[in-house]
Amino acid sequence: MEFLSGVNQHPTVSWRTRLCKLEETPPQSFQMKFRERKMLTGDYLPISVATLLPAKAVGLNLFQKEQETDRLMLYRGADYPLHMEDLDRLRDRGVHLLYIAKDSGARYQSYLRRLLNSSPDSPSVTPQLKVGALNEVVLDVLRTSFGSRDVLDAVTSIAALGTLTADIITRDEFAVSDLFRVLHHDYATFTHSTNVAFYCGILAAGLGYSHEEIERITTGGLLHDLGKLDIDERILAKPGKLDELEYRQVKRHPSLGFRKLAERTDLCEGQLMMVYQHHERLDGGGYPVGNVGENLHPWAKICSVADVFEALTSQRPYRQPLTRKKAIEIQERDSGKSFDPEILECWKSIILGA
Repeated sequence: MEFLSGVNQHPTVSWRTRLCKLEETPPQSFQMKFRERKMLTGDYLPISVATLLPAKAVGLNLFQKEQETDRLMLYRGADYPLHMEDLDRLRDRGVHLLYIAKDSGARYQSYLRRLLNSSPDSPSVTPQLKVGALNEVVLDVLRTSFGSRDVLDAVTSIAALGTLTADIITRDEFAVSDLFRVLHHDYATFTHSTNVAFYCGILAAGLGYSHEEIERITTGGLLHDLGKLDIDERILAKPGKLDELEYRQVKRHPSLGFRKLAERTDLCEGQLMMVYQHHERLDGGGYPVGNVGENLHPWAKICSVADVFEALTSQRPYRQPLTRKKAIEIQERDSGKSFDPEILECWKSIILGA
């Protein structure tokens, strides 16, 4: 990984002899220097291990979360190398996230974009690495847009991400399992929207949609929960069951999102229906209108399957995430009632085959 220059730097063996012993902690001098520097994760940004390349010098301080706390310890100093065996060891231990200081975020995003723009023939930039980079870039754009609540001006950027996502997930070398290794699973709206967009694109590809349609469906997935920006965050993040008034507020978000986007000429009907109808059910028991199957747009049906699956498999304030297999079992109970059976069966084959 080289944050300050290109993405194809390779480590040299000589570094190994210059370091004490690169195991899971920094060299002793760094341990002494940073022994008391335990930081809260709130001051830092998570980055996926799947986006990192070996490098002669990392270029940024990398931090790792302690197992029993939310505090961080230095894992690699900016001037020290990162070897492939270090990355393999992290993955073997189940460590999928490291952290960087927030003021280093722009440099990390620049590095990710160089990864995405690298030649397909580059031997060091694997499909999994590109998937990881894409996920982090999409998260960054949505985090910035949703954070500023100025999403309308970001629709063009979001559409470009939909195109880039479709380009990657429709390649022969793309593997759904690679995507599952790099996704984040918290309850932030931008994280949920990112995951739903990937799932929508994969599902659309499995159903045989064209490349252009997959681009548009992916973009619709990125925008589907736009209306939640107008819902009180305290309600969205409430750790317990919502009361009737709170639930009524949450149920407004499809209509709120649709109103924000309805006048735009750069979005098609299917994308707008993904925003408006993703909580409708085939049997008419959904919201905001209670439409039945024949009145639901096919893209909204795709989004509904992806949205519920993502919610079931992600961390929530009130419960732990379910396994992918368990989530599919729960969705199958509502096949033909909430979900289109053909779409759900396609999704099941994709998930269980990953």
